[in-house]
Amino acid sequence: MVSLDSSLWRMIDLQILWSDLIRVDTELRFSQALRTMVAYGQGNITCIVFHPSLPTKDEHLRIIWQGCPHLKRLVMPCWDSISETAMSDAINNWRELESMTMPSLTSSFRTMLTADGFCERLSQLKIVGVVHDGFLSSPFGIYPFELKVLSLRCCLVPLGGLLVVMDRYLHLEVLNLSHVLVSLDEHMEPMPVMKLFGNAVGMSILERAFRLRSFFYCDDYETCSECKRMMDGHTWQTDGWWRLDEVASLNLDDDHNYISS
Repeated sequence: MVSLDSSLWRMIDLQILWSDLIRVDTELRFSQALRTMVAYGQGNITCIVFHPSLPTKDEHLRIIWQGCPHLKRLVMPCWDSISETAMSDAINNWRELESMTMPSLTSSFRTMLTADGFCERLSQLKIVGVVHDGFLSSPFGIYPFELKVLSLRCCLVPLGGLLVVMDRYLHLEVLNLSHVLVSLDEHMEPMPVMKLFGNAVGMSILERAFRLRSFFYCDDYETCSECKRMMDGHTWQTDGWWRLDEVASLNLDDDHNYISS
């Protein structure tokens, strides 16, 4: 049978479990589906794409990390029901991990990132949703990996975080700020990143960004539908916007082919 050919199971996109044809809406059925996929993959799965609407918990993550020791790419836009202990155990077992899509998390998770042996090959990171204060300000210089690609597409980002990216991410080559809203302080409405470029601080960021190999941003926020969606307060991307990216290596939608990084 074709389905038993493990070479066809290198990438698992769990969006199929939340489609019009299949609806895995219970923890038991989700566990059964994951065990089947892992069995067919026979250790050859290198990419897992989770869906934010699936009831993902610690036990489901455990099935994945135990059955996918050679995972290179993890796309998990929502970790609300997963403990930091379970996430730490999983990531510490994925020594070949190169790319992660994840939400902005807590300080204890950032501390975990500094542990010896953590994802030494990790070079691509995409953050989904609201970037919390301090997340980008972590001391990336002491991490055991060299971040080369960072996407903050459709994120709400504090200005201080952007300044840290420009100053401390020494190995960064590709930066995606498309449709980003920048928060200056708690008393001001967030503004599109292009609007920020009209002042001295923004120009400083822009000048440094143009030194990168690739830099993406939206230059027409007044007519851009995605920028309008962000300005209307739709910063949580349950409608599939998290799958899109101008950086080709992070884009999951074949109908939107962006310029390669």
